[in-house]
Amino acid sequence: MSLNAAAGLSGMLKAGHTHQEGVDGATLRNIEAAKSLSTIVRTSMGPNGMNKLVVNHLEKMIVTSDCATIVKELEIEHPAAKMLQLAAEMQDQECGDATNLT
Repeated sequence: MSLNAAAGLSGMLKAGHTHQEGVDGATLRNIEAAKSLSTIVRTSMGPNGMNKLVVNHLEKMIVTSDCATIVKELEIEHPAAKMLQLAAEMQDQECGDATNLT
């Protein structure tokens, strides 16, 4: 494999990659993280909300439709998604049962 050092960053990455810098790139990554978190809990909300089987890092199985519980059991690394996780936990502590991250 040859590396074209003169090409810079685009020479090191695969064809079709996207590179984002600055505030615009960070904003887009934060929006993507929030959207991916919402797709996880989307089917648990509403009158036809389904239960989810969550297996945590200790291999404990939890069956729930409570979005706060689902989000609490996720291992989240992204800072914006982590803020949403903390908001769900705080809302669950303040309001109690069935808050559903709304």
